[in-house]
Amino acid sequence: MREVSIHVGKRIRLYRKMKNMTIEVFAGLINKSKATVSKYENGDIAIDIETLFTIADALDISVGQLIDYEHANDDAEGKQEIARKRHGKTRMYLYFYDGRRGRIVKNIIDVRGHGENGIFSADFYADLEDYSNCYKCKYLYHGTMRRYDAFTNFNFENQNNKMERVFLYAINSFSHTGRMVGMFSGLSTQPMFPISFKFVLSPDIMEENDELREVLKFSKEDIRTIRKLNMFVVSQHL
Repeated sequence: MREVSIHVGKRIRLYRKMKNMTIEVFAGLINKSKATVSKYENGDIAIDIETLFTIADALDISVGQLIDYEHANDDAEGKQEIARKRHGKTRMYLYFYDGRRGRIVKNIIDVRGHGENGIFSADFYADLEDYSNCYKCKYLYHGTMRRYDAFTNFNFENQNNKMERVFLYAINSFSHTGRMVGMFSGLSTQPMFPISFKFVLSPDIMEENDELREVLKFSKEDIRTIRKLNMFVVSQHL
């Protein structure tokens, strides 16, 4: 199916660009022509299994990160659920506030498959200009999601900087919106140091207004709690 080839091609282009690798350099690594690589990335030709392994090695990723395509099964799903599912993925929208630049940052998390032992594969597309193309993200993370009674946990690895591991802990929602508040822990850049901040995770796109900004920013109560306990605590519910 060509749609599978298109999906794999988009994955190849995404990981290649995340590693700041030109088509010429990448083509040399896998012993293919620039024209052939372009056809791979556009989904114009199918890729044999041996070449897939060669491509994965050149990109320093697993083959599974290229062929994670799944059919969507929409027969028994409602319109709202269909709208946020793409090719077997459950899509969620994550927001946090970047105080350095004074802006709300848009992100997407795609959770795939049915999970084994409660663990699902997940991709985190970080810092998007808009939601029209998640492949134009500033950072890409790959990892897992696991849901418990009270919390949902995410564990991601930066695909361009293996040193960075990102952890997200979301407080499960009991409201009709399904929106969750949580804590993000990872590494900052320029300069690089460990950081944590609040986020909101939503099953639908949220309006980026003053109300959302205030939820994402530290409140006076947050500051008092940090000073009292000498730790960063997220206890707010939406």
